[in-house]
Amino acid sequence: MFFNKGVRVLVYFRYVLFPTLFLSATLLLSFLEVPPARGERVLVDQVMAVVNHHMITKSELDRSLAPTFKKLHKRFRGKAYRELVASLEYKLLMKKINERLELEEAERQGLTVTDDELDHAIESIMQKNNFTSKWQLKTALSEQGMSYRRYKQQLRKQMTILKLVNQEVRSTVVISPDEVRQYYLAHRDKYRLPPHVTLRDIFLRIPEGATEAQIQEIRKHGEHIVRQLKRGDDFVILAGSESEGPNAENGGALGDLTKDQLLPELVQPAFTIPPGQTSGLIQTSNGFYIIKVIKREDNSFRSFKELKAQILNDLTKKTTDKRLRIWLEKLREKSYVVIYAKPEAFDQKA
Repeated sequence: MFFNKGVRVLVYFRYVLFPTLFLSATLLLSFLEVPPARGERVLVDQVMAVVNHHMITKSELDRSLAPTFKKLHKRFRGKAYRELVASLEYKLLMKKINERLELEEAERQGLTVTDDELDHAIESIMQKNNFTSKWQLKTALSEQGMSYRRYKQQLRKQMTILKLVNQEVRSTVVISPDEVRQYYLAHRDKYRLPPHVTLRDIFLRIPEGATEAQIQEIRKHGEHIVRQLKRGDDFVILAGSESEGPNAENGGALGDLTKDQLLPELVQPAFTIPPGQTSGLIQTSNGFYIIKVIKREDNSFRSFKELKAQILNDLTKKTTDKRLRIWLEKLREKSYVVIYAKPEAFDQKA
């Protein structure tokens, strides 16, 4: 499948089934042009694509995208607006072609969604959106320009396609534990952690508006604590009795920190002092610190145990998407799909 935006051409996948459909679709294009009183031809709709017996019209695309067009018109004008509209309409056209192929395959296989299944899905959607009544749902839909009846039709289609894709594609995807582990090892750099350090601190606060003499007194007290630590006094006990920090009762435990979580004055000592050692007195704008490095990791990674479920989900999605594309291509190969590639048809919104 391709779509050449530069040339007015007919793009098709396989012209093998329904050979008379091309003629009837061409005739229909003229039927969609209504002659007014003075004999002029007025285009009321345009066939954008034909999928087997089903036509996709421009009005169908515009109706689906109307709320989006309204939002875009508030932010964009002229060429920028037309280009965005063209891109959205083209993507939606491709989506609707796939949707039609999937719905016809589901019909061929006898896959349906019962009224009970549909009602249960609507109830689930209402709960997730904190709606306690159908009236609230209908009001929300109305604000988006959609009727409740049309919403149910769209939801039934989506659920039917989901049943089909689960049966034909997702059920075939099995990712082994070994594949998950091999992916983790091959992409380990993606899971590298920034350097981090585990610290304890003793903090001596400098009161706001403190005089130089007061600051010097606090400094002397801090230097005395440093001497106590050097002679072997316990850091945790001193933190509990001397520190004015919020974590004093915890023995000054600061936990695991990265560089951007530390005050600039603390970064260099925190990442150079050997684990188990303490710093000297460090002055900052709000007070004096003495830190002890408990543990430091300069080259660590998120654990496989932590990432296993995430990697499994990612690999499952990636494999499913790939197999879905292949499966859709096979559906197209045995179907009749025509795209009327007239670029100006996507640019008529002004």
